[in-house]
Amino acid sequence: MEDWNMKIIVTKDYEESCKVVAGFLIQQVQKIPESKLGLATGGTAEGVYPILVEACRQGEVDFSKVTTVNLDEYEGMDPDSEQSYLTYMNKRFLIPAGIDSTKAYVPSGMNDPEKEIALFNEKLYGDDHLIDIQLLGIGVSGHIGFNEPAEELTAGVHIQKLDEGTIQANSRFFENPDDVPREAITMGVGDIMKAAKIVLIATGENKASVIRKLLMDDQITSSVPATVLKMHRDATIVIDKSLAESAGWKD
Repeated sequence: MEDWNMKIIVTKDYEESCKVVAGFLIQQVQKIPESKLGLATGGTAEGVYPILVEACRQGEVDFSKVTTVNLDEYEGMDPDSEQSYLTYMNKRFLIPAGIDSTKAYVPSGMNDPEKEIALFNEKLYGDDHLIDIQLLGIGVSGHIGFNEPAEELTAGVHIQKLDEGTIQANSRFFENPDDVPREAITMGVGDIMKAAKIVLIATGENKASVIRKLLMDDQITSSVPATVLKMHRDATIVIDKSLAESAGWKD
């Protein structure tokens, strides 16, 4: 473990984890106001954004000069839908934090896939400014972004068929489980790994198995995509005590 650059922070609970993760993002923007932030959606990341917004309101940090790029979006998702990641981000962070819509990119699942992939790559690399800090969650399948377990992982932006476990886990956000999209546009693992810093937040006993493989196995495997983070030069994993105990992690 000491040979890895990956750092593990165990907090007392999920609320403290959110504060710790928000602190990394705040410190980055305080240091470099023009930072490029890689952002995540989903249930686990949701608790981070109110802390960022409150810090902005208190004058602790100014997000007006940042640019943002989101990890993914469901294919076929209407951007005006309550389930879209654009709606998620606008409500929870982008609008309350005063970030100009022209400086915030959430991929569209309604555009021609090839054209949207090209636009996604332009937002990631067109300005020669790589992501300074990437926020991640982790799926029950071990996915990061929507990079699902497979024999091979895709390095670049692509359309990903979703794992059945991911569909089931995300069905809680939809009135009908059949309404959960089966595909998504997502950053590839190579895109994620190019971020200067990565911060992953995880909570819940249902994540214990994949967290165990991330933290305690000396393997990097496409069957648990998050294990590629062991190769990153500056990755921090933030989990609460309950998850750490469920995963069998000991400092």
